[in-house]
Amino acid sequence: MVSEEQFLQKHFKQFYLNRKVEGPPDIAAREFGIGSFGQKISKRHLSFNSLQEFNSFLREEAPFFVSYSSALYRFPGKRPMPAKEFLGGDLVYEFDADDLPTGCKQQHDSWKCPKCGKEGRGRQLMCDECGSATNVEEWFCPQCLAEAKRKVFNLLDFLQNDFGFSEGIAINFSGRAGYHVHVRSRAVRQLSPAARIELIDYLTANNLNLFSHFKKKETFFTCPVLKERSGWPQRILFELIELLEEGDAEKIAVMGNTTISKARKVIKQREIIIKSIRSRQIIPSLFGRVSSKEESQSDKFWLSFLNNIVAKLAPIDRQTSTDVSKIVRVPETLHGGTGLIASNVQLDNLKQFDPLKEAIAFGANQTVKVFIIKAPRFHLAGKSFGPFAHQEEELPLHAAVFLLGRNSATMAGD
Repeated sequence: MVSEEQFLQKHFKQFYLNRKVEGPPDIAAREFGIGSFGQKISKRHLSFNSLQEFNSFLREEAPFFVSYSSALYRFPGKRPMPAKEFLGGDLVYEFDADDLPTGCKQQHDSWKCPKCGKEGRGRQLMCDECGSATNVEEWFCPQCLAEAKRKVFNLLDFLQNDFGFSEGIAINFSGRAGYHVHVRSRAVRQLSPAARIELIDYLTANNLNLFSHFKKKETFFTCPVLKERSGWPQRILFELIELLEEGDAEKIAVMGNTTISKARKVIKQREIIIKSIRSRQIIPSLFGRVSSKEESQSDKFWLSFLNNIVAKLAPIDRQTSTDVSKIVRVPETLHGGTGLIASNVQLDNLKQFDPLKEAIAFGANQTVKVFIIKAPRFHLAGKSFGPFAHQEEELPLHAAVFLLGRNSATMAGD
């Protein structure tokens, strides 16, 4: 019987034999890396002189993972890194559903403590029994992917409206649980490391001084004039008004770090608050004793509310890398951990794009018998599978490849 690696390699090879991968622009100036079964990067410092050479390599080697540099080099195949001679670099922002605090993780993720053996559902990083770091098994579902897509739209709004990046933007599904946004304009490629950090600072609202935009005066806060929805002050105001109009008491209580009853009072007065913001540029006091000298309950509520709006609107987090030597998945190649295609997504089609249907590489006509170690309910090609635990099943090829790639199943039968 063939091994899991041999089985996947055979089908990956067939995939590349039957299609031409366009690859990134300026391919001769990029560094490439490849990964093996269970290892995303096993070899790097590869280079290709042409798209034809790159595709010949894919058809011959059929690697499990293929990555490329956002940076452009004069000698991309040389090592160490300084020998490559950096020429410029794109911006790449990655959004992975694993990193987003979605409620669905409680249904499909699980954890186990390697020290004491305690286990449970959800994404728990520390064992509540012995305090050790846990091993978390992460899955993804339509809800996870929808949240990752929401983050992409949020970033695009910033890039286009705050920075004027209207050209050179490309989006691709990562092949697993998220999206990559590439900015490839000439102006971007020449940005210095310091300038790239400044971009991160702006997108994360790092060092944003709320008090320079929302000033405490006497017993209320002043705010900017409501204009176009760009720039942090305007974005904060628009989001504040939308949250008030939505009228979700639980959400407002969390945002303002207050009780449900006080949140309902805010909702009851929302028309007055919104009118005051629009016509007078004032966020009024709401409850409790107010003072021009001391911080009141109303002050604490609005400060919490405004700070949580900033956290909600920030399209990326501080973990976003500014490392120009980093390599990321090549669009239109296979992801070795899922068998899905790291598909290019046209901006006009992003809203409708469903990776669990449109990034399927292998057909449903062929079936494969596998032994499934453990898997929650998962979704592929418009169908649901599982949950499974220690059982043999005959699955469509794409579902079998998905489980085999993530080591959740082994080959079974003849």
